[in-house]
Formats: sequence, C-alpha cells, structure tokens
Amino acid sequence: MTSLKVGSALAVLCVATACDSPAAPVAEEPVVVARPASPKLGNVAFLDECASCHASRDGFDLAFFSFPDSTIMRRALGHVDEATAFDITAYINTLSVAPVARHDQTFQPGGLELTNDVEFARNLFGSDAWPSDLSTAGLSAMDPRDVPVALTFPRWSSEETNLDWMPDARFPEVLLTRSNDWAGSAVRQYQESGTGLDLYRAAQRLRWAERNPVNNAAPCQLGEEARFRPNECFQARRWTASLVAQHMLRSGSSEPMHFALHDTWWDVGNVARKSLVHGRPIPNAEQNWAVWMYLGWAFAPQRHASTYLSSALLRLDLPRHATFHALRAQVARVEGTGDAYKDLFTTVRVAPRGWLVDAARFSLRNLIERLEAGDQPSAKPFENVAEGSPVSQRAKAWGTLSLLEYLSHTV
Repeated sequence: MTSLKVGSALAVLCVATACDSPAAPVAEEPVVVARPASPKLGNVAFLDECASCHASRDGFDLAFFSFPDSTIMRRALGHVDEATAFDITAYINTLSVAPVARHDQTFQPGGLELTNDVEFARNLFGSDAWPSDLSTAGLSAMDPRDVPVALTFPRWSSEETNLDWMPDARFPEVLLTRSNDWAGSAVRQYQESGTGLDLYRAAQRLRWAERNPVNNAAPCQLGEEARFRPNECFQARRWTASLVAQHMLRSGSSEPMHFALHDTWWDVGNVARKSLVHGRPIPNAEQNWAVWMYLGWAFAPQRHASTYLSSALLRLDLPRHATFHALRAQVARVEGTGDAYKDLFTTVRVAPRGWLVDAARFSLRNLIERLEAGDQPSAKPFENVAEGSPVSQRAKAWGTLSLLEYLSHTV
C-alpha cells in the first residue's frame, strides 16, 4: 500500500463527500481550466482541507469510485477558491487507481440486488421452500458474501441519502486527542504504514473512543438513553467503517479480515437499531440497521446473536432472508459457545409458516450433530466446553487472542 504520509493531523473540512453538506447536486458540466493546475499544490490542499472526512486520507476513494472532475470541482468550491479547486482535481487525477463505476454498491452480495423476499428464496433454493434435504455441509458452503439479497448495500458517497459509506462529519477531534492522542496517533500510524496490524489497532481504538463510558463526549453510549447521541454516533461509526472498507478496496481483496474489523460495519447498524429503540430514529433507520448488520455478518457469520439482524429483516418484510441468516449463522457457530441453540429460537420466530417445519427440522438436526460430536455448551460463558481445548476456538468466537493468527496472514 502506498504510504499516506501527511504533514498535519486530521484536518478540518471535506471536499468531495458529504462533510459540511456542500451545494445540492446539479447537472454536471465540463470543467474549464482557467490556469495550469498544480497536482503538488492540490495534494497539500487536499490534506489541509479535505482529508479529515476521507478515511483514505489521500483521496484514493475519489479516484477509485470515478468521481468526475466536475463533481470534485463543484464540491471543492464550497471550501476553497477556484484555483485551489483545480489543483485538487489535478491531484486526484494523478492517483494510480483502477476505478470502478461511480455508483458501485461496494460489497453487494453476489454483485446483484434482488427485488423481494420470494425472489431471494427461488434464486437460492430453486423454489419458495427451505430444502428438506439440505445438510449442514451444504448450508455451510453457501457464502453469505456471494448470495444475492433484496437489500440495497451502501454506495460510497451520496448527497441525497445517508445510505452510503461516507459520513457527514469527520471523526470528532475531541475523541481522537483524548488520553494523549490515544486514538488519533493510531490512525496516523495506520495512514503512514497501511499495514493490517496498524489498521486493527486504529479501528479498535476508534471503537473505544466513541463509546468510552467515562468520557461524556463519547456519543455512542448505546445503553444509556440520556448520553446516547444517535446521529453523532452514526457519523463517527461510519467514519471508522469507511476506514476498514478503503483498506480492502485499496488492497484489491474481498476476503474476510480479522472479524473485529468487520464488526465496525455491524456497529453502524447497531446505532440505527438503538436509535429506534430509544425513540430517536436516524433517517432510514430500518434500512441502515439491516444493511450494515448484514454487511458485517456476511464477512464473519459466526459472530453476533441472530435475533438482531433477523429482527431488522423482518421489519423490512424479508422473513426468508431472516431464516437464512439465522440458520447460516447456526452452522458457523464455534464449538462450546451454545449460540447455536439461540439460533433455533430465532429460526422458529422468524420463519414463514410454509418454511417452519423444514427450517426447524434442519436446526434440530444440526444441534443433534453437534451433540453427537461432543459439542456441548460450556457452563462458563465465553469458554470452551472441554478443559484444555485450543484457545484458538474461544478466540475465533470472541476475539481474545486471535489477532496473532490474523497478523500471520497480513502485511
């Protein structure tokens, strides 16, 4: 990954995303250059005026998602003069990036969006029924990242909606600088090195910063209604989510990373869920709840209680999706955690009546297979059932030590 060295810490304003809500969209017109533009000056200006909103820091995302010059110019002019806007545009054009379509829906499962719940079932199983002969191995082979769904996954940047990756505000400076710049220094270290280790460290510190229970400035106190600030939390978590996403896009890999990184995506959906629970819903709360949780879960199917995402899918009238989610999560559960039993409960709660018998039978079969293999729930939460069983199993489910394994496969 190209070094992202910078001359200053997370700066003030954003040019080419929704930070500070620039002028409303207008018809794009060809850009007319008034003077020779300087990419070098544009780089400096981008760092000073734009980079705090772009987790990529160097504008990679603008080049990757094919932002036209006219769009960059229009949005830049809300913050800088015309000459500087031309410089910034020239700088973005120097980035060596293999672009995708402007409105590409990043990580859309199977690269295809379906229209409804029944189409999902027929596309996956060939009919509107849970297959009576489907085995644990058969369901395990269905990668949620490759199974098309009737959900619209976020575009990178949109001025019309909050169903996108880019936040409307930078990550709060007061959170970055707290405790001797604990989170901010980790972000800068990652932007300098671009390594998986530094990404993990930065993401974990950002996650703690936005929910630190002893910091009243932290907006993501989800369990305390009086301290929970839904929109601020939503923006902060989208910033962290986009930091992880741009790392994958830049590397050209769509393979799962350490699951704690994909949990940053789940976190965004959980803000939307809690905004509804507390009666202060963010815009498009149900859609954001469903798509962000699905996005995080698809990359780590063993994670999280299935009741959360299934509930969101039900609210969107997608019970077949909810059933698939619960049972696909069940077969991915780590030994000894007992989570698979909770997935049975979720399954019988969300399955369409025509699916109920075969879906419940599948779930019970999987539980019997687990018992016959010696997989019984531990009496100690978050621990394995067998004394002396590999720590890696617990780590796989809960993240206690699995970072070492992750780091051995990243650079």
